Amino acid sequence: MRIVEADFLLAQLPDAPYKVFSNVPYSRTADIVRHLRDAGRPPNEAMLILQTEAAGRFAGHPAGVETRQSLLLKPWWHVEVIRRLARTDFDPPPSVDSAVLWMARRGTPLVSPAEERLYQRLVNEAFGATGIDVAAGLQKFLSRTQITRLAHDLGFRITDKPSSLTFDQWLGVFRYYALQK
Repeated sequence: MRIVEADFLLAQLPDAPYKVFSNVPYSRTADIVRHLRDAGRPPNEAMLILQTEAAGRFAGHPAGVETRQSLLLKPWWHVEVIRRLARTDFDPPPSVDSAVLWMARRGTPLVSPAEERLYQRLVNEAFGATGIDVAAGLQKFLSRTQITRLAHDLGFRITDKPSSLTFDQWLGVFRYYALQK
């Protein structure tokens, strides 16, 4: 084991397989998770102590609703909140609740490297659309008829918010869209 005390965002990540265990500075959570996700050689696993709300945003269902952040991780990572921590577990106690987020790199990604950008674009557009429902988020990619059929087949409503769909439903939408390309 090698313990490194440094600014994680500036430290060079190992070339050999590695794991990360960290109590993340809560103000840098998104940057650190993005750094792990986008690393040339990401860790095999990461156990991160995060603010509970942030852990839920990255884990998605069942810790919280699916978010852009959770959907951009899940094809390549198994992400799960494995423990909630009491404020009294820390000295001094923080002013917010904390949780342990476990991220484990998938042996076989659920989205191929060739489709990665297409998947990211679909998720980013669906969550960034001006409308608040799935139909508005997917209108650049699929026809209303296609969206309605997918909603029926995958078990959601076209009027649902993008965060209401599960990761499996989003993966189904993406796979259908990728076949159309």
